[in-house]
Amino acid sequence: MHAFSHAEIHATRTAEAAAWRRAREAAPHLRPLPSCALRNRLGEALIVVGIRLIQPAHLHRRITRPYGGAA
Repeated sequence: MHAFSHAEIHATRTAEAAAWRRAREAAPHLRPLPSCALRNRLGEALIVVGIRLIQPAHLHRRITRPYGGAA
């Protein structure tokens, strides 16, 4: 497995950011629609649900005392 150095990671991210900027400048007519925000929120909610389903069941149960003892 190849371990990337900090400099390699930084250079890669810088290049990706520059590519994204050039792409956005080349297509200024593309503006995010209001539906994009809704789609993003829906996607985030689905990710949260997926993570919750992956976690062990005991993390989802409420800790309750069957006979009303002190908490």
